[in-house]
Amino acid sequence: MNELSTSDWPRLTGMTVSDNKIYITYYLTDETKKPSVTRYINKAYVAVYSYPELEYITTMEDERAAIAGSWNAYNGIFQTESGNMYTFSNTSIANGFTENSTKKAAFLHIPKGTTQFDDYYFDVETAARGLKPVHLQYLGNGKFFAQVSTLQSEEMTRWADKELKACIIDVKEKTVKDNGIRKLPSVISH
Repeated sequence: MNELSTSDWPRLTGMTVSDNKIYITYYLTDETKKPSVTRYINKAYVAVYSYPELEYITTMEDERAAIAGSWNAYNGIFQTESGNMYTFSNTSIANGFTENSTKKAAFLHIPKGTTQFDDYYFDVETAARGLKPVHLQYLGNGKFFAQVSTLQSEEMTRWADKELKACIIDVKEKTVKDNGIRKLPSVISH
């Protein structure tokens, strides 16, 4: 990771415990700026600690995806029934970042017990025809219920989720299915 400055402030975006390790997704902000400025947006970061001892093991980084998770949504990492994990990067300015990433919204995979991403990559933004999932809930068997923004990146408003529709994302099959719910109520702005 880049050399941290004294103004870098970590923002937790998710955590899970798997195989006696705790995996924490996060991003960094520069708190000397008002509003704070998101730093290092074009990589996914996962800090790994032993559990329950909480001794630092390593920081995982991957340049295939942007920051895992989003501000105050705790949607950065999900554990499956087998103990494997998926990180989710939505790259949306509507979800608490000060700029859009150059990366597509994507899922990465971490096999149970490891401290490295494997070669799995799911460009969920392309599968959703250019739309970005903004909120997720893991349902089981590799499927997620997702609220997907119907706005393109340049139409999004900073820190405001709006114009959402519901979809089912299958990370095993790498598909996004519109479930017929055209619009969901807007989520309160961050």
